[in-house]
Amino acid sequence: MKNEEMLIELLGNKYSRSILSLTSRMECSAFQLCHKLGIPLATVYRKIKLLEDFGLVKHVKTIIHLSGNEEKYYRCVVRDINVSFQRGMLSVSMNMEDCNDKIVRLWKRLAKPDASIKFHVIDAGINE
Repeated sequence: MKNEEMLIELLGNKYSRSILSLTSRMECSAFQLCHKLGIPLATVYRKIKLLEDFGLVKHVKTIIHLSGNEEKYYRCVVRDINVSFQRGMLSVSMNMEDCNDKIVRLWKRLAKPDASIKFHVIDAGINE
């Protein structure tokens, strides 16, 4: 099976699409994906591995808990995927995000006009 066909099969899977959808909005651990999506943990790990192999999801951070357990977080790095079939030929094109730049992602989130962040000025009572 060609890579393009395998990619289309992966994207046709509802679990893969759910993982891509959630990790495109926020960094998630496998455990979080399991609970938020109602997908078995083993399935989440399998799908993450496939999505990583195709470069659609990237491991972005690891948190080590006091117990010594590691919790890896993943992020979708796909901006968009286009599949076309012309003259008997199947082609897939992808535009990728640069998920390494957390400042840019934060700025984009804060730049939304409907951002729910409000700033309050507090009078500290300092007299000059």
